Amino acid sequence: MPLGIKATVDFAFKKIFGSPRNSLALIGLLNAILSFERPIVKVRILNPFSYKEFAKRKLIVLDVRCRDSDGRWLNVEMQITVQTGLLERLAYYACSMYVDQLEAGQNYALANPAISICLLNQRLFPDTKQAHHRFRMIDLESGRELSNAIEVHTVELTKYNLDEATISRA
Repeated sequence: MPLGIKATVDFAFKKIFGSPRNSLALIGLLNAILSFERPIVKVRILNPFSYKEFAKRKLIVLDVRCRDSDGRWLNVEMQITVQTGLLERLAYYACSMYVDQLEAGQNYALANPAISICLLNQRLFPDTKQAHHRFRMIDLESGRELSNAIEVHTVELTKYNLDEATISRA
């Protein structure tokens, strides 16, 4: 019997996907979105707060922050509305996770990819039917990728035909 609580509500989303005892749900979500050659098999859910090293730096509070067994840093956000600056915020989150990995003297090659994922309950790109967008740093002329170090995914849930009956059969 449904409880009437939608998983898109911030509290419910964090309870479902941000709790270590529900890590299998998070792994399933990540694998469905990211489609890596080797599926994620294990995640370590981390503190969603990114503590400021400097007083003037912006405090970041993520919905769900984790690392997978391949060392990738992942952030999953649920947004009911598209707010001004959302794409910049997602890039900031991914860049912050990337920058926070290394300590003084460490080689840059030790940094693992940082991936921000935003599930949206509203259309972000109304001019396309594509629901899942994946962004990386590329050369605008050649299309050559600079690095896979930072990646941002947006998933517009409203572009999928999801009703209760379909979800319950999944």
